[in-house]
Amino acid sequence: MEEKINTKILRQELKGKIRGFYPYFIGFYFLSLFVSIFSKTWHAFFYWPGFHASAIFFTLLFILTFKFSFSGKFKIFPVKFAPQFKKYLLVTKRQLAKLTWRDYLKISLIILVLAFALYKNIIVLDFLILAYALISFLYILDSRLSAGAALVLLASCPILLIAKKDSLAETMAVYAYYFLVITVITQIRELRKSCY
Repeated sequence: MEEKINTKILRQELKGKIRGFYPYFIGFYFLSLFVSIFSKTWHAFFYWPGFHASAIFFTLLFILTFKFSFSGKFKIFPVKFAPQFKKYLLVTKRQLAKLTWRDYLKISLIILVLAFALYKNIIVLDFLILAYALISFLYILDSRLSAGAALVLLASCPILLIAKKDSLAETMAVYAYYFLVITVITQIRELRKSCY
């Protein structure tokens, strides 16, 4: 006589496995991103578009293992964390309600450009600088932030040259140039906004 499979127990076990696996996977993902900044061998080891896609997929799976609603009881965290999490979600919902079609257009443009950059196997540091540049340009962040970053990177070049780290000094000079370009473009946007 065949035993019936209890799908509820099977689902609970699957949820438990996903919740147990996800912290290790996402930790390894971020560690790999960090190490790939400094190691070309480590960067070449992975197929990055697939790795990014799997991180997104497992994050969505992890989120789907929890039951929550904006009006009901939250089952994600223990009882003492539920009210804070509910408040956070309600604040997020209010902020999303304030977004205009221009905000959605800007966010879509940022996601599209960054997704294309990931598809083209951009290295992690370049990806972060590109993300900052897009956000700075579209949302007009304070240009002093990128100017400060450019000055710090530029100041590190002579120190690296004295330490005979020529290739790293060249890389820092290139990144300083990137931040100077971001500064100039953001200042143009700041001036244009203040004129109108």
